[in-house]
Amino acid sequence: MIGGTGMRSDRPFGGIGYMVLGMVFICAVDAMGKYLVGSYSLFQILLVRGVIALILLAPVIWRMGGLRVLRTRKPWMQLGRATAAVLAMFAFFSALHDLPLADVTAVSFAGSLVMTALSVPLLKERVGWRRWAAILVGFLGVVVLVQPGSTAFHPSFLYALAATVLYALMMISARWMATTETNVSMVFYLSLLSAIVGGFGAPFFWVAPSALDWLLLAGVGLAGLLAHLCLTQSFRIAPVAVVAPFEYSALLWATGFGLIIWGDLPGMHVWIGSAILIAAGLYILYSEARAARHKTRLAEASGVTGD
Repeated sequence: MIGGTGMRSDRPFGGIGYMVLGMVFICAVDAMGKYLVGSYSLFQILLVRGVIALILLAPVIWRMGGLRVLRTRKPWMQLGRATAAVLAMFAFFSALHDLPLADVTAVSFAGSLVMTALSVPLLKERVGWRRWAAILVGFLGVVVLVQPGSTAFHPSFLYALAATVLYALMMISARWMATTETNVSMVFYLSLLSAIVGGFGAPFFWVAPSALDWLLLAGVGLAGLLAHLCLTQSFRIAPVAVVAPFEYSALLWATGFGLIIWGDLPGMHVWIGSAILIAAGLYILYSEARAARHKTRLAEASGVTGD
């Protein structure tokens, strides 16, 4: 799943299943990370997560033909994407240290809005006024969530917003790299940089983990890799317009983890802000799908006239 380039099939229910499972794994990573940042430095978590991911990737790389699958034609872009990912992890786990899991997950829903906005200057894509309106409405949802200027505002929301922007940059860079780089190479270099950065800082902050915490640290690496596999497979076997809305199921899983482990229940402002963000994100997804269908019809009409 992670690096294949086989022909795309159309299995919508399978794609939805992989997307939902991927969101469960992502929320599991976040829940384990939130628990661990209370006792361990981010450097230690990054180191163990990166090393575990590299160990798990090793047999995949071997089965795909060895080191040749890691060859890259865009080394600086690989480095930039991996750097954005590591910084996003730092920011995200910093936010989780102080905020409920569901609150941070809800803020991350702004990622699709940020990606759409950044696609104009970075990818030279055209975004119509309706999608710009949806982006502005979505950012209103962020304001409702974060509540700047009120007593409910916590500075760690800024970490969550920074993580969202960095994640959007990471995903946009993946679109730049899709034609020349394999999925497995992008995951490998991200994991390698995570291990290197963690390795530099971890010795200064190292705390000997208990047996349970070793399992959780390993679980962060395993669940993160499984999440990537599930999401990659989801988009491979089903249309984006079908599976992408189920990304928002993450709020349910995050709420469940937060309630079971910490007794956290999101406030009304989280549900209202999330609803605004989800509505804006779904409208942008609908608009992009409609634009894609229009381009397809134009291409087909052009082909017919040319015969």
